[in-house]
Amino acid sequence: MQSIVSYPDRGHWGDSKYRGNHSGHLMVDLINQFKPGLVCDANEGSGTNRDVCSEMGVDYVGLDLMNGQDFTKDYILDFLPRQADLVWTHPPYADMIRYSGAVWGDSPVEGDTSLCSIDEFVTKSQIMLMNQREATRNGGHYVTLIGDLRRKGSYYSFQADFQKMMPKNELAGIVIKAQHNTLSGRNSYSGNFIPIAHEYLLIWKKKEQSFYQIAWTKALELKHEIASTWRNAIRMAMMKLGGQASLTDIYTEIEQIAGNLIAANQHWKARIRNILQKHYENVERGVWTVAA
Repeated sequence: MQSIVSYPDRGHWGDSKYRGNHSGHLMVDLINQFKPGLVCDANEGSGTNRDVCSEMGVDYVGLDLMNGQDFTKDYILDFLPRQADLVWTHPPYADMIRYSGAVWGDSPVEGDTSLCSIDEFVTKSQIMLMNQREATRNGGHYVTLIGDLRRKGSYYSFQADFQKMMPKNELAGIVIKAQHNTLSGRNSYSGNFIPIAHEYLLIWKKKEQSFYQIAWTKALELKHEIASTWRNAIRMAMMKLGGQASLTDIYTEIEQIAGNLIAANQHWKARIRNILQKHYENVERGVWTVAA
């Protein structure tokens, strides 16, 4: 596999009419490169990766919001027979393509990241990446395919955010994938406008370390990123606890996964309670659940 790839013919896998599909050749290359025994796709879409894995004799689990699996609420590992060798995501971002209520379903669905603001998408993406990392075996790979976005005169390169979110010592490679048959590619532009004609495949190799043992240098520098990291730590804890848990169990889980955050805040239990009160539902005394 090379660091720059181009697949003018997307191949026969999946449904070519399903919007936002990637080429199955990319998964073929990943399988040939890393030889996974079990692949999980947390954004299955029309089943491109499912078809590739079936054809290549690789065990596979496919998840998707349209089938009821929400990577912002559901713990991916709960759907797997074991931690996977390769976990793939290709999240809908901003409003590039609106999915629930348009591509599939009759109405918008909570958890659809194509309905998010840009800031909300970035926050939920960290949950997605942490979630897929948890579902990956030590020594396995977790990957995400993501493009850039231009909106109202601003340019957003989400891959830069994603790299900052995840452990620097786990980043194994970045593949630039050329895009074909895009709307911008069919238009002519004047002046200095540069159309977007590429996506990034970010590849991480999971090391044997707890995610929250990793030094979050940026998060400690920027106050709003600390807040985001606390919220996402609690979100992951709630996923691991099945979506509903007592305050005592939440404290215990956070102690296990977020030691660096606790060390930086002597009032960490109060911080957790404050976030639970703002973003979660109190179903009975001392018991919290992910809001519907």
